[in-house]
Amino acid sequence: MKTDYWGVAERKLREYTNPWFASVRRMKLNRADFTVISNNCWAGSVYRYFGLPYLSPTAGLYFFASDYIKFVSNLQHYVNSELEFVPAVDSAHADVLSRRNELDKVVAKLDDIEIVFLHYPTPEEAAKKWKRRCARINWNNLFIKFSQMNECSDQDIRAFDALDFPNKLCFITHPMEDVQCGIPFPSPSDDEILNDTDRFHHGFNLIEWLNSEPAVYTLSKRKA
Repeated sequence: MKTDYWGVAERKLREYTNPWFASVRRMKLNRADFTVISNNCWAGSVYRYFGLPYLSPTAGLYFFASDYIKFVSNLQHYVNSELEFVPAVDSAHADVLSRRNELDKVVAKLDDIEIVFLHYPTPEEAAKKWKRRCARINWNNLFIKFSQMNECSDQDIRAFDALDFPNKLCFITHPMEDVQCGIPFPSPSDDEILNDTDRFHHGFNLIEWLNSEPAVYTLSKRKA
């Protein structure tokens, strides 16, 4: 995997300086009670950038693409489902986890999908933070983010684009004319984005996006 050293340096500098600049950034926000749902750790980067508490359970973890599409298609169902922790070797994605040397990571089933708790040392800590942050979700101000990664297909991207969320975006490796929410993101691979958290707001205006009209989650936004 090719390393984006400038991206790594940017992330480290940002995380180091967040405590000094976060309050200035917050002043540019219309509201600070937003919930960002993301397919990986990206949401955590957003909250740290503004020095805000995590109002989202999607931090320190990732979903495989098809599982994430199911998750955001029926959010209330999944966040109210119970986590069932399983050995990574028993995961539906065990082959991929093995290639990534991640068979030691915490993995949980959530109904018919799985979550890889990448940055949690134990199932107990993962469950505690997941439940606490699920309870904080602001269903009246949702922002949904996806990326072309983790076994993502063009079909997954189009399925995400079709979801009835006005405040959504999807980082993709190249423009797709039939995808309205796509944002091209630099990647050494044409097939997937390897890292979208170092340069986490590349290609769009993050503050402008978060200042969009609040998006209310209702049953009409669910996909059966």
